[in-house]
Amino acid sequence: MVSVQFFGHSFFKISFPNQNILIDPFISDKYEDKAFKRLVACKAKASDLKNISLILVSHDHFDHFDKGFIENIAKRDNSCVVAAEPLLQQLDLSTRFLHPIKQHQTVSLRGIDITAIPAHHPQAFYPLGFMISCGGKSIFHSGDTSLIDEFSRIKPDLALLPIGGTYTMDCVDAIRAVKTMKPKYAIPMHYNTFKMIEQDPFEFKQKIDKSILKTKPVILKPGQSFSFK
Repeated sequence: MVSVQFFGHSFFKISFPNQNILIDPFISDKYEDKAFKRLVACKAKASDLKNISLILVSHDHFDHFDKGFIENIAKRDNSCVVAAEPLLQQLDLSTRFLHPIKQHQTVSLRGIDITAIPAHHPQAFYPLGFMISCGGKSIFHSGDTSLIDEFSRIKPDLALLPIGGTYTMDCVDAIRAVKTMKPKYAIPMHYNTFKMIEQDPFEFKQKIDKSILKTKPVILKPGQSFSFK
């Protein structure tokens, strides 16, 4: 059984048997630019997230890389942090916590295989997505990206895809990504956190439901979970 818990924006907890993974932690609600005022608070606290084995960070933007939170969790749980090398260098952590990864590289940590997938997000220095595999099950977290040819080589059980439309795919392109990858399940992310990325996730669901795709779209409210075998 694999469990996926959504905490808003692009922040998820993935739970495989005996291993918990955080992706793109974003807890903070303090940012000076009013354009990035959170409309929905994060539904997680450090005390709610226990026994974290791995923390994956797709890129360096504040809404995916909550530096202080990552440092606290890693020190508390002896978590491995996986990201591009320049991003890891910003963390105040011992090198034993840090595991750099490059595009197309696969690393195996604590029984989990992680492959770094290129992302197209010019606003970031070294954007990545992640294919996460364990026990024959796979989850793809795209990070922030537009629609890319790389998707044709990705066949996950579950795809986590942005639909916000500002700096990332919108709903239409996310559906095109689903048509290309044909995952068993798809969950939209990176929407409604800020005014600039307000979207209706049920448009994503309805259009997939009405298509010939066999993919099951799943809409999660912040805090909710989805499990599959």
